[in-house]
Amino acid sequence: MPDQLKPLHWVGSSKKDLMAMPGDVVDVFGFALHMAQSGKKHDQAKPLKGFGG
Repeated sequence: MPDQLKPLHWVGSSKKDLMAMPGDVVDVFGFALHMAQSGKKHDQAKPLKGFGG
């Protein structure tokens, strides 16, 4: 049985903004988001700093 992916929720214009970036950037973000949905962490991902939420 394959692992279940966590849902991905786009906020505001985030998906539109991502899709406006160069294709290579979209590919890396897409793979990183897929890894996050699988409970893994992409090598280039890092925690947000200064975010109080």
